[in-house]
Amino acid sequence: MDNSLILVKLSDEQIEQAKLVNGQRKRITHALLCGSYGQIFGTEQQCLKYYTAWKDVFQELFIESKTVQACDVHNYESTFNLVNILMSASDKRKQSDKSKQATQIERPSKVEKKGFWARIFG
Repeated sequence: MDNSLILVKLSDEQIEQAKLVNGQRKRITHALLCGSYGQIFGTEQQCLKYYTAWKDVFQELFIESKTVQACDVHNYESTFNLVNILMSASDKRKQSDKSKQATQIERPSKVEKKGFWARIFG
């Protein structure tokens, strides 16, 4: 689960715990777990909207993306500015990939030019 994007339907106990942390007035039925980056809690429609967008936009950050009916949730607090956290992690990953590619490009070695007499006599 460390680097997975998971849309999970919460049980009644999990919903109560999430409401205690995030506020009793919140309509919480689902959670979107974004690996080590954080999580958000909300209705199925809210979480599904982010899930469908983020699984394509941030696909390089997550090993897998899936929907499940039950999953252990360790932290019930919604992560503040989760999209900004994902964007900065994605930018860092892209920059490191570019620097790796730049160091891997090899320049061709210089070809020594032969003079007139070296071409004739070998």
